[in-house]
Amino acid sequence: MSRRSQAILVASHLLLVVAGGWLAWQSGVGFSRPQPSATKQAQTGQSPGRGGPGMAFFPTKEWHGSEYARAWKAVCNGKYTTRERVRLQRDLLQPWAEVDLAAAIEAALGEAWDHDGGSDFDPCGPLLDVFSEALANHPQDGWDMIRGRQFGVGTGMLRRVWMEAVGLKDPLFLAGRLGELSWRDREQALAICHTAIQNRSDGVTADDLFKVLAGFPEDWLNAEQLMEFVPAQDGPAEEVAELKQEIIRLANDDDRLATLKAMLLGRRLAGKTPAEIAGEIEAMPEVVRAEVAWAALKDTDNTEHIPGLVDLLIADGAWAKVEQRETVQQLQKYARGGGAKEVAEWATTLPVRTETIELFHRSVEPYFSENLENSRAWLVKIPRGVWRDRAFAEFSQVALNVHHNSRASRWALEQIDDDDFKQEAEGWRSQWEKRTGWAGN
Repeated sequence: MSRRSQAILVASHLLLVVAGGWLAWQSGVGFSRPQPSATKQAQTGQSPGRGGPGMAFFPTKEWHGSEYARAWKAVCNGKYTTRERVRLQRDLLQPWAEVDLAAAIEAALGEAWDHDGGSDFDPCGPLLDVFSEALANHPQDGWDMIRGRQFGVGTGMLRRVWMEAVGLKDPLFLAGRLGELSWRDREQALAICHTAIQNRSDGVTADDLFKVLAGFPEDWLNAEQLMEFVPAQDGPAEEVAELKQEIIRLANDDDRLATLKAMLLGRRLAGKTPAEIAGEIEAMPEVVRAEVAWAALKDTDNTEHIPGLVDLLIADGAWAKVEQRETVQQLQKYARGGGAKEVAEWATTLPVRTETIELFHRSVEPYFSENLENSRAWLVKIPRGVWRDRAFAEFSQVALNVHHNSRASRWALEQIDDDDFKQEAEGWRSQWEKRTGWAGN
């Protein structure tokens, strides 16, 4: 086709679009322009509720798929900036989806990676979210397209939009397809379902969703993930004694459910002292005892109980939980809430293990940050050994990075007994000197 013929064809298609919009506006039967999300407004340069003059389509209700296809081609061939073209394409896609969803998606996927410069990266492109409402209203149709990989490599992009649109409206439908999703998509789907429950999606209860999710095997959904969907009334309504008996019974038959119930028990006991909790779980299997203590540690409102709850984890050999970030965060919350010295003193009683080294450093750090000079007298009283040396090393780091006191740092480093570790701590100071340009002693 000659360039002159192609120009005539494009002009005729654009004229069709403009004429359709004019007639629709005159007769009042056109579709109203869909309002894009805040993200898409930013991508297309729009202000909410406004569009550029002459930059909106109003297809009539009589349009068929072929009219939309011709209008789409005219826009793609027209001379527009990226923002103008994306805006026009979004105007076309939503009503087109009501007529022929598959054709509209296929057209959008052909353009989905055309990203407007200067805006945040969107892995699904600037167009696919237009189909959110249609996909949410017809979840099975969208799922059939995705499962059949109808759009080739573009199916992965569509799957992201489908999961969010469907999951927020009907989390039960999305949850029922977990077994057909990859582990990465499964994690995203679970997060969407959890959001839907928090938002109290219409007609869906936490109990309904929990029953669906509990049917999946443990390698798809472990106890901690499943715990996020436990209905609030399940557990607190059960007596502690009955819950304990159920945990003991399940421990030999269903590890995941036993762990889940142990977490529920931990929540119930979170207000008790560590000694009281130890008494409650004494007769239970070791693995579930640790889960009770772990749940109580994360749920307690009494920060003074935190060191004792960590001691319960240590007593049961739950080292993987001891070194978790949540453990450090809870201890630092207590320390920074007025218990800095108590946490530091407790840290010196920790068993010396790989899993406790970082925990020790983060436990003494708040005390040094708040009391650099006063803490010197406490430091020298620590019995000689690993924790004393590491306490001096942490003191040196805090002196440098928090108080900018190189003299206090040097004093602390000179107190370290272990020559190999002292060299390592000197290396930490050297990094600070290079970073700050320090040239003194």
